[in-house]
Amino acid sequence: MKIRGIAAVCAAALICVSMNTVIFAEPQNATAAVVTPSEGHKPISPYIYGVNSGVNLRGVAAKSFRLGGNRLTAYNWENNMSNAGSDWYNSSDLYLVQNAEEQFKNVPGGAALNAVYEAGQGNIPYTLITLQMAGYVSSDKNGSAGEEDTAPSEYWNKVVNRKDGELSLEPDKEDGVVYMDEYLNYLISKLGKSDSETGIKAYALDNEPSLWRYTHSLVHGEALTCEELIQKSVDLASVVKEADSGAEVFGPSLFGYSAFDSLAGAPDWQQLKKDNGYRWFIDCYLDGMRKAEEENGTRLLDVLDIHFYTEAKGACGERSCRHYDNDGCIKARLDSVRSLYDVDYREDSWITDTGAEFFPLLPNLEQSIDKYYPGTKIAFTEYDFGGGDHISGAVAEADMLGIFAEHGVYFASIWSFDKNMYRLGAINMFTNYDGVGSGFGDTLVKSEYDSGDISVYSSIDGEDEGKVKIIITNRSIHDETPVEIVLSSDKKYSDAEVYSLYGDSPVIRRLDGVEDISDNGFSYTLPALSVTEFVVNINEDLRETEGNPAETGNAPEQTQDGQNTSKDGPARYIVPIAAAGSALILTAVLIVLIRRRR
Repeated sequence: MKIRGIAAVCAAALICVSMNTVIFAEPQNATAAVVTPSEGHKPISPYIYGVNSGVNLRGVAAKSFRLGGNRLTAYNWENNMSNAGSDWYNSSDLYLVQNAEEQFKNVPGGAALNAVYEAGQGNIPYTLITLQMAGYVSSDKNGSAGEEDTAPSEYWNKVVNRKDGELSLEPDKEDGVVYMDEYLNYLISKLGKSDSETGIKAYALDNEPSLWRYTHSLVHGEALTCEELIQKSVDLASVVKEADSGAEVFGPSLFGYSAFDSLAGAPDWQQLKKDNGYRWFIDCYLDGMRKAEEENGTRLLDVLDIHFYTEAKGACGERSCRHYDNDGCIKARLDSVRSLYDVDYREDSWITDTGAEFFPLLPNLEQSIDKYYPGTKIAFTEYDFGGGDHISGAVAEADMLGIFAEHGVYFASIWSFDKNMYRLGAINMFTNYDGVGSGFGDTLVKSEYDSGDISVYSSIDGEDEGKVKIIITNRSIHDETPVEIVLSSDKKYSDAEVYSLYGDSPVIRRLDGVEDISDNGFSYTLPALSVTEFVVNINEDLRETEGNPAETGNAPEQTQDGQNTSKDGPARYIVPIAAAGSALILTAVLIVLIRRRR
């Protein structure tokens, strides 16, 4: 049913309850949303609010941190040299520690130690460090390498997983070999194991291996086979688990859709697919790691690690463009996240042109995990939908995080650095909306809504329904959108704080709140292209009698960067929904009429 029809029926239902009550002065034709705090409980991993190294941590309250990327494939932990590969003339240098704290620039493992230090300074509890698996890393030789310097040569040191001898905290930098078990032992000696406060929580099995022959052709110039990748993954994961059984292993860090499908055309893929009935390489990898667990008696893969950069084109025909004056380009960005979950959506991209067999992506990942390796978690250790310097990027990012929560994604770290404050602002809506560390809850609850131009994500902390957080994205590009929100609960809610990210600033603003919620329903008008969070509080007078304790007090008016928040946003229509009896009749009507989005 259309929005107009839903609003009319809702108003009629309320008039039936109380004929002498005026329901809506303004606005009319609102989008309806029902939040049921007691239903649909699903834990939300805090680690979906993550960033990659290089992000300005002063601008975002992240919950996870990854040291990864192309530079890590040829990183030599003994001397901190790394190679840029095809990104910059195969140049070997100290790039990974050039901006590190002085104390880490000249010590083994400096890049990893600095990453953990940065995470600690940002109060980030979860660190993911990339290990080397391609076979060779940079030696101590500076400068650009040419084809004549292809490994093995003086430009490279060989990587060996296990050292035949005593592990040293002072590695031999002249033997031409680096050892992964010695690296892990070194990091653990400095930081503790994964269960310690400063210990590294997880390790990734290198970076985008199916691209090695392009990004690091001097290290691994041959096309990678499926069997080689799985064997390398098993070997290195075993070393990790032997060093720290509690550390989580992420793999295989696939770069994008063609890697998910066929490991980017691996030479042995078609035969493996035929012999085993696999749909895509994801099946093959999960099955291989499951078999390795059965043989070794230890789970060697904890988290399926993939990267996802949208390929959706805007109206201009460009991928992830910055034509913010073109509504079609903005809409393409806002819609592009639907490739993750929506069976009815087809993005305009080469992926769709070639069939898009594995879109929507998340249900296909879940299907493969359920069949081949149950219990494996999902991570997007790199992702980017663009728009970091525009409010459309913030709206897409907020929807992305909401979808991650709905599908139980375990870890996500955004890959986007320059001019990215809007997307970091969207992360802050989930982690630090008031500037003092208050964030979205840790338990997702049931949200039903007329799809229209909005998405609704609701949460509580634990089982406590005394405070409900509701984040609504408004994808209407130019128009404010009125919404009618009902909390379907036997609890009585009294008021709501309101925070919003919209317009020409990446700063979260505190807007006029809802001071008097009547019968658990209220109206609000959302700014165009916005992310708005409602912090709905239980009626304090009824808290004790309802046996539902919750945190109290309003958050200071402060943004994530310490500035005072603004209440000078556009005028809000705040009209409590009044009914003589109970909001239950309205709720029942809404639930029957609202079309489920997912």
